[in-house]
Amino acid sequence: MQSLEKIEWEKIFSFIVKTGQIMDINKYSYYFIKELNKLIPFYAANFFLYENGNKELKEPICFNISSSALKNYYDYYYKLDDIRKRAFDKPEPIRSTDLMNYKKWINTEYFNDFLQENNLFYSCGIDIHFKDRLLGTISIFRQKKEGNFELKDLMYLKLISQHSANHLYKLFVIHKLKRENEINKEKLIKKSGNQYNLTDREKQVLKLIIQGMSNQEIAAELFISINTVKKHISHLFNKCKVSSRIELIPMVYNI
Repeated sequence: MQSLEKIEWEKIFSFIVKTGQIMDINKYSYYFIKELNKLIPFYAANFFLYENGNKELKEPICFNISSSALKNYYDYYYKLDDIRKRAFDKPEPIRSTDLMNYKKWINTEYFNDFLQENNLFYSCGIDIHFKDRLLGTISIFRQKKEGNFELKDLMYLKLISQHSANHLYKLFVIHKLKRENEINKEKLIKKSGNQYNLTDREKQVLKLIIQGMSNQEIAAELFISINTVKKHISHLFNKCKVSSRIELIPMVYNI
């Protein structure tokens, strides 16, 4: 495979630095695609994230692929997707032209009624793995008039996927810990609510206090006045036998 020039390495390093600064897994796919388009020009793209094996974390982030096209894929066309059948969960990048016989493939139902219908003539993609675990799948597409992807594009995908795997795995771990923390927090609030006979509204206020919200932010979140917030907090203090937020939070966590 061909070697890269200095300016191309600089683009790759820029991509790695910018995507490495994303600390929210829910924003990662969007910014990944945005930065990738500067490195490899494309017409459309999608990015699937997988939580356990091939279980999708959420709906993919798509660029120039409509929600109706995505629905049609899930409802029917995924069964006809030969590229997915042949290349899914593989460590190497691949182009559709390396995988499929286009003379035959362009006459198939899947190509004509789905890909061509959505201006997706050429495709290229890679799966992101951390060790043996599948984390994500990136697919990028070009229209016929834009021309096929180059071997250099495969090299780009291979290099950035190796660096992205470590960062994406870290984001999955953070996401899992946050989710577990939220579950534990809900359990503690429920326990405190039962123990101190809190109303539903008082439990809502307690949850927002634990999240670090000010009285003004709580009022905006619950669509109530600041005076009403103060009354709920006063009731919380009295029921929980504390005199400040500083005492309230350790009480909930049994510290």
